[in-house]
Amino acid sequence: MIIAMFWFAYRNGAPITLSDVAKITDGVENSRLAGWMNQTPAVILNIQRQPGANTIAVVKSVEDLLPQLQANLPASVKLTVLTDRTTTIQASVKDVEFELALTIGLVIMVIFVFLRNVSATIIPAIAIPISLIGTMAVMYPLGYSLNNLTLMALTISTGFVVDDAIVMIENISRVP
Repeated sequence: MIIAMFWFAYRNGAPITLSDVAKITDGVENSRLAGWMNQTPAVILNIQRQPGANTIAVVKSVEDLLPQLQANLPASVKLTVLTDRTTTIQASVKDVEFELALTIGLVIMVIFVFLRNVSATIIPAIAIPISLIGTMAVMYPLGYSLNNLTLMALTISTGFVVDDAIVMIENISRVP
């Protein structure tokens, strides 16, 4: 509970007003603090995700709300996105996904070209996707998401799976 007490002072029978003791202006507290977009004064709103939240999902939610926000603003106010850092995140995730697919394709092709054995080529062609699907099957219930670090780890672990598959195929092909 907040209790406010006001003390009023009187001089010569008249109340002392705030303008008697201070300069009163109707305006902002600090006129030297402002936001700018290029040469235009702006109100800048910085949106940050909470720890543990998916950055791309947060930005998608905000982008979905922008038309509704613009509709509620006066016509003279323009709503503009200044920066979006998820474009680099999305580009790097797509690059890692491409590199992972390229690695799998190249490994299968190299094994087929050098061993010229279809059954030896089928082994890594099945082992690699199954290991990746198994990893995703474990990650999903644990609540892990795909980010740059996990994609990098998947790429590196794919190399281990490929290496093991190649060693196994070499040992199988040496047996007369």
